Amino acid sequence: MTLKTSPFAIVTDSTADVPIDTAESLNISVIPAVLTLDGETYVDGLDISRAEFYQRMPDLRTPPTTAVPSVLVFEETYQRLFESGVERILSIHLSSNLSGMVNTAEQAALNFDDRVKVFDSGQLSLGVGFQAIEAAQTIMKGLDFDQVVSTAKRFRERAYVLALIDRLEFMRRSGRVNWLRANIGDFLQIKQLVEVKDGLVNALARTRTFTKAFEQLISIASTWENIKRLAVLHSGAPDRAEELTKRVINLCPNPLIIVDITTVIGVHVGPGCVGLAVLTHD
Repeated sequence: MTLKTSPFAIVTDSTADVPIDTAESLNISVIPAVLTLDGETYVDGLDISRAEFYQRMPDLRTPPTTAVPSVLVFEETYQRLFESGVERILSIHLSSNLSGMVNTAEQAALNFDDRVKVFDSGQLSLGVGFQAIEAAQTIMKGLDFDQVVSTAKRFRERAYVLALIDRLEFMRRSGRVNWLRANIGDFLQIKQLVEVKDGLVNALARTRTFTKAFEQLISIASTWENIKRLAVLHSGAPDRAEELTKRVINLCPNPLIIVDITTVIGVHVGPGCVGLAVLTHD
């Protein structure tokens, strides 16, 4: 998708969880991540739906893996936008502490002088997506490129993700237990609340029951103020997402977004995870 009326464009990737209709209406280009299930390669959101992925996940013979799109894929995306008349690109991606997405985008950007600005969101899922949406809306207002970048920087400090991981065995399997900086043994059979802040995933409360952890998540969310955007996140858990939506819908004056989170995060947290992404006002 290319911009029709602006010399500037926003590029992100499928880990940002920007809804398709939102990306289309704001002319946000989305580069899909790559996923491998039992030796078969899939393009995130195209070759396999997220619902299907989470349904299959517990029965996979080997742990699923994900891959950052190649430098060539980024280059082709940027080149296509430039050929359409775009002059500058802001490329917003998953935290560099969690993925090589930013590094790959930066490698691709080297071939376009200073026309591509790569931005580390310091977030995941709609913590990234909200920043991309705000930047795209700044473009739609006709502001200059420096103001677009400033918007992303401003909202980077105001994006936050809170999540409840139901089955921590998937983090052990994927080798990403270090995200939480804790001993593997401590996690087994534990329901873990985590936050994503300043590019890192930090452990919060641990409980033995999902219900108690769920109530703790609600309790934390109820303290948030000046909410501009709010999203309910889940990994193949629509019933839990629906219940969470009922509990938090009054926290935000704007419509909530509900998304099945990117498979790139899903391979680590497994099915049954629920959470919230929030963006606060200036």
